[in-house]
Amino acid sequence: MSKKELLTIIVEKAAPKIRAFAEKAKQAWQSERARRCRDGLKWNNLRPKLKKAGRFIVDFTRAQPRTASFIYVCLFCVFSIEFLDLPIADLCLKNQNDTVWATISAVNPSGWWFPILLVIGTVYTVIAGLSLTTEAFERNLDKAKKTAFILLSLSVSSLLTVFFNILVGRYTPEFLETMHLYGFSSFRFRLTETSFPSFGVQSIWAVALAAAYQMPLFKKAFYAVAAVVSAALPLAGACFVSDAVMGAYVGVLMYSAARWMVSENRENTPLFTR
Repeated sequence: MSKKELLTIIVEKAAPKIRAFAEKAKQAWQSERARRCRDGLKWNNLRPKLKKAGRFIVDFTRAQPRTASFIYVCLFCVFSIEFLDLPIADLCLKNQNDTVWATISAVNPSGWWFPILLVIGTVYTVIAGLSLTTEAFERNLDKAKKTAFILLSLSVSSLLTVFFNILVGRYTPEFLETMHLYGFSSFRFRLTETSFPSFGVQSIWAVALAAAYQMPLFKKAFYAVAAVVSAALPLAGACFVSDAVMGAYVGVLMYSAARWMVSENRENTPLFTR
């Protein structure tokens, strides 16, 4: 049997099925349901519905900002994991040693915040104990308390980050570069091999927010440093975009928890409001 004859047989057998499918598609297109769907998608009919949905989202966000922010962050992370993380990481890993982002990522204290804050707090406490005047004692003791609050914010944020890193077990971009491995392995206890949420991003936000609360005069500088570090880590290939976003969210959330812990009115205030 020649190719031409074989092609003729295939066309003859497929033609009735194609015509039947086309007929059903035509009927479906001309149906009342399809007509209503087409009418609903017209801009004049769609515009009021979009406005109504927009008003609902705005009202919901204003009424329940914490709940709304949690939903938005989770939705973005899902979208980023599916569509953004892999191509952005591939691009950034190729140039990770040739950019200023790699330098910023390398000098970010990350886990070193704990010894740094412990040393600062201890120094202020010792100086307060050696102070010769009440004014100097109270001033240095106040600085020690402020450092302790920053350490508290960092501690609760880091604990939650470690928990999610173990639970989610997302492979770091390093696995993508060396083993072409992208994905998750739940209950992975090697924290240096997991990155969701980003430990570096959550720590810088927990420290920056707590420091800004204690020293409001420099809050813009603290926020700017946290934002730059948050951008540098994924751009340097140290974590994925969704890792950085969730890390920032955890840092903000746990900073709020730390403020609640030291609040004098915490018995009458919920830990997490709407």
